[in-house]
Amino acid sequence: FSYRCNVDTCLLGTGQKHQPSIPQSPHMGQRLPGITTDLPHFPSRFRHSSALQPGHGVLPSPLPLHYGVLYAATVSNFLGTQPIISRATGNLEERIRTEISVTWLNDPVFVGSTFLRGGESGEDDKIYFFFTETAREYDFYEQVKVPRVARVCKGDLGGLKTLQKRWTTFLKTQLVCLDPESGTNFNLLKDVFTLRSVNGTSAVFYGLFSAQRDGGQVSAVCAYSIRDVQTAMDGRFKEFKQDCDKWTSVTGGDVPEPRPGACITRSMKLAGFGSSLALPDRVLTFVRDHPLMDQVVHPLEMGPVLVKLDTHYRRIAVHRVRSVSGQEYDVLYLGTEDGHLHKAVKIAQQAVIIEDLTLFPEPQPIQNLQLYQSWLYVGSSTEVTQVNTTDCERYKSCIECVLGRDPSCAWSREQESVAHTAGALSHVQLLPQCSVSLPLADVPVTVEVPVSLAARVVLPCTPPSAWATCMWQRPSQDATVYALRSDGLEFTVTETSLGDYTCQCVEGGAGGVVASYSLVRDSSSANAWKSTERNYSVLVGLLLFFLGFAAGSGCFFIYERRRQARLQRELLSRERNGLDLMQSNTTSCSHEPHTPSSPEDERHPLATAKKNGSVNGFPHLYINELDKDQARIYLTGVPLAKCDETSI
Repeated sequence: FSYRCNVDTCLLGTGQKHQPSIPQSPHMGQRLPGITTDLPHFPSRFRHSSALQPGHGVLPSPLPLHYGVLYAATVSNFLGTQPIISRATGNLEERIRTEISVTWLNDPVFVGSTFLRGGESGEDDKIYFFFTETAREYDFYEQVKVPRVARVCKGDLGGLKTLQKRWTTFLKTQLVCLDPESGTNFNLLKDVFTLRSVNGTSAVFYGLFSAQRDGGQVSAVCAYSIRDVQTAMDGRFKEFKQDCDKWTSVTGGDVPEPRPGACITRSMKLAGFGSSLALPDRVLTFVRDHPLMDQVVHPLEMGPVLVKLDTHYRRIAVHRVRSVSGQEYDVLYLGTEDGHLHKAVKIAQQAVIIEDLTLFPEPQPIQNLQLYQSWLYVGSSTEVTQVNTTDCERYKSCIECVLGRDPSCAWSREQESVAHTAGALSHVQLLPQCSVSLPLADVPVTVEVPVSLAARVVLPCTPPSAWATCMWQRPSQDATVYALRSDGLEFTVTETSLGDYTCQCVEGGAGGVVASYSLVRDSSSANAWKSTERNYSVLVGLLLFFLGFAAGSGCFFIYERRRQARLQRELLSRERNGLDLMQSNTTSCSHEPHTPSSPEDERHPLATAKKNGSVNGFPHLYINELDKDQARIYLTGVPLAKCDETSI
């Protein structure tokens, strides 16, 4: 039975369309940051109490509230500059919220909340909120973001005068997620999931973190015990000393009685404090000025249970599975930014990814993860899909089942198939029985892969588990040609790389062939390549011819332009000197050497006549008589046929 929904309609596996009867909202399909509510089957969204009131005007959701009081972590103004944690519904006299102060909340980003019972009477029931805010207790050059957990008591009614309509039990402390190997401090909380015990009084918080300095490209998962959180809340308070300008812890003598921030339990009622309205002002003033605790909360195992490089996780969901051997394991489901779902199993102190699923046709962020019975519902902005949490049919042999390390799957020796019941083999300690009594998995069929030379090829080979080591048998022994990937072998096809390829994965002394390929040269592609090569040669020849013709034409055109420009410059120069004639091949007509009285310009009598005088360039008073011996110049190509010039 498959079930997939989009925003408009829900498509059932029977092929029928089901139109939701819930009225639509512009916020449908979105996870509203900072809103935490409580509805059945969605414990990470809604927190319930005893009063019954509808949630009008608080949460932009079409779902009516029937099962309790709404506790919201959001902003109270349109600009989003006043973050609050409030009891948003219920009786008017019970609606209280946090103080508008950076001491309480300093630019927080809320990611989740949870409700935990404190006992059978319900007097010590608490609501926990998880967020990231700007720290004020660190004196650095830049602002430091820190992950926080805050809690309030369900029975809090606020103060009578001081902290009127405000929480009197609001306390917060810092969560630490530090990788001791790399020294990376994961200080941005992205999501949180509460793994409750059977009775609901104990829990483990699984937080999804990223680092502020690496841009979110490294994700980490840290687990915290509720007991460690309660220990920090019951510890010392932190305060800022004005005289020494530093943060210090408050000593026990400075803390008033009854203890500030404590829930009103039976012992406090016997002492005369029937509710938070009866608390003295000194207690309320102290808790108003000291909401931050001095002790931080360290994760279980003192480090992350999982660190994943080059992966941006957005959502986390966890459930506890009991194997056939009776041992319990925490199974983690992690949704990525590009729509992948990673399944990891926490074994001892570390979690190892055993499965990677691609859920959507197009990469898109996973926005919601919800566990219900044996199904995991995964939601994005466009659709919802479900994943079977006990998908054991993918294991085809005993060794694959055992090496897969899925605690919900086991191998039945009687049926020689995967099973979910007791009496089956599971986990690595039974691997010798599995490998001896049952045959290995069948050798996969060799797949023939037609390829072309110079093509980039990736041969898939998926290891059966995260602990398996895979090796390739290949035709070429040149290791520089191949690039070994986690999901296969990548290389460029050459003549020497054609042949048979075999991927063999081994773990714990057992294993076998996982994939087998035979690379052959594609004949059709080879012929096509030859035809393409011939066409390419012809095209290159034609292209070179046209380029040469164009280059020659361009050079000739440039030469002609330059020649015409040169001639035009010469003509303009002659016009400035009084010449109307082009240069002739005829030499000077003068037979006399050049003298001061016979300048060089006398070779051009018309020019000197224009410049200096009326007769051959000299005034009439210097001329006694005409020279009988006249020199003659014959100019060709001009209207003037000849000229006479007499030397002085």
